[in-house]
Amino acid sequence: MSGQPNNELYLVNGGVYLHLVDNVEQFDYTLYDKETMRQIYYGHLDVSAVCEHSAQGIFNAARYATFEDYGINAVTVEKVPMDMLQKLTNAQLDPPLDEYPMPDHNCTMANVACMGYLKDDLLPVSDDIAKELSRQGFAVYEVDAHGDVKGPVDVNSSYHSLFAVSRAGWENSRAFGEAVADRMNHQTERELAFRCQTRDCYAIYQLNHHDPDLKYIRYESLESLQQQGQRPQRDNYELIYTAPLPEGTGLNTLWTKFNTDHPADYRHPSMSVSDVIAVKKNGIVTCYYVDQFSFAVLNDFLDQRPRQAALSKPSIKEQLAAKPIPGDQPTAKTKNREVR
Repeated sequence: MSGQPNNELYLVNGGVYLHLVDNVEQFDYTLYDKETMRQIYYGHLDVSAVCEHSAQGIFNAARYATFEDYGINAVTVEKVPMDMLQKLTNAQLDPPLDEYPMPDHNCTMANVACMGYLKDDLLPVSDDIAKELSRQGFAVYEVDAHGDVKGPVDVNSSYHSLFAVSRAGWENSRAFGEAVADRMNHQTERELAFRCQTRDCYAIYQLNHHDPDLKYIRYESLESLQQQGQRPQRDNYELIYTAPLPEGTGLNTLWTKFNTDHPADYRHPSMSVSDVIAVKKNGIVTCYYVDQFSFAVLNDFLDQRPRQAALSKPSIKEQLAAKPIPGDQPTAKTKNREVR
């Protein structure tokens, strides 16, 4: 009928986006993982299969048919504004940012959500990965089709549901720590992924902690650097974290998050003076120096040419030899900062 929408978008169990499209002769459906925004499945439903459901409204019937077809235990279903669909579409084109290292890269939290388990304390794994983790000493649990959890279980027995391990146990494991640490070996690729994003996102840079010479400018205010004829140099910094920028998130929110509520896969010092935050919003990248009481815009931080080594050039240590060395742990500023 003219004027009726031919597609709708839903959030199922708080972890799976379901996009339904009415193509007259069939319904197409696509499932996306809410956390990563990545597509996890694309399927079709014959109209006759949809019409078997007596729900009021064609899209309600199509939803029930989708749940049955894919095997979703739908505990909660929320209709989502269609502008989210463009973000999901863009996410398929973007290279990945620093994603949470899952114990099984072929599984996402959407797998648990589809089973109707609404908590985030268990991470899904395939049968083979479950057996390997069990051999390593991990407790393995079973999430059944009703969202109920059993375990720890014997992974060598026959099950017809989903295996999972505890998030806390995984985050305390050596494998998780190694996966996070390995990011630092991929500086160029990760920065390119950030700069190529179509989504709003951010990147955090910190002075290279392996260069002892840089301790003389770590935690220094921008004014102090300028007085010494210095400026923030890109090749003194390491890219330590990238992530999508949630709607409404500002610099002060990021400051608070990376001081008091670190993401589990952030294994670096808290955000402080001398760090740089690069924010990509509406396609434009702006870099900010974290100063003593504000965020100062850096116009060319990511576009600087690498410096050429010069034997005659004094080191930072030599240039600042007469200056007191800043304390290793500066006092955190809780006051909201201004952008300048």
